[in-house]
Amino acid sequence: MTASRVPVPDPRRNPKLSRRHSRSKSAPKGAATGRNKSKVSALPRHRQIPFPLWLKALMAAQNLSIAATILLTASVFGIYGWTVYAQDQWNQQYKKLEHLKRQERQLTTAEEALDNNLIRSVQQQPGDLVRERPEQSIFLPAAPLRPKRDTPPTNTTEAMRPATESERIGY
Repeated sequence: MTASRVPVPDPRRNPKLSRRHSRSKSAPKGAATGRNKSKVSALPRHRQIPFPLWLKALMAAQNLSIAATILLTASVFGIYGWTVYAQDQWNQQYKKLEHLKRQERQLTTAEEALDNNLIRSVQQQPGDLVRERPEQSIFLPAAPLRPKRDTPPTNTTEAMRPATESERIGY
């Protein structure tokens, strides 16, 4: 079992730790403090001690695992945020679709009601309608012909081939 290596503070860097300041204020300057006057050497700093290879490998693995954990956590939050955003957008678009479907049904109902009213009014008062005559028609001249556009050639074998399983899934 090895002794634990605790760094000892250097009194030269911190004046509060020097011997002349460590005496109590009440003791006179010449009085002995009762300590042994032998010289105490400081332990070497932890950076000066060479680490074994297995410990260096463990520290490198720890640093890599911390970095991987941070990256994975950030990516999980990003994916979660994107998922919530996508679901919110989908819900909004679905509500718009339902609203448009409701409007389409209302317009179809209104159109059928107008057609029904028109048919009833014609049946009740058939004299209100006048047949069309060619003299009342407006004829417009035909638009000039446009030049044909060159269309890219299509591969007839591509159009004739049967659909694959992956192409049929969407239908």
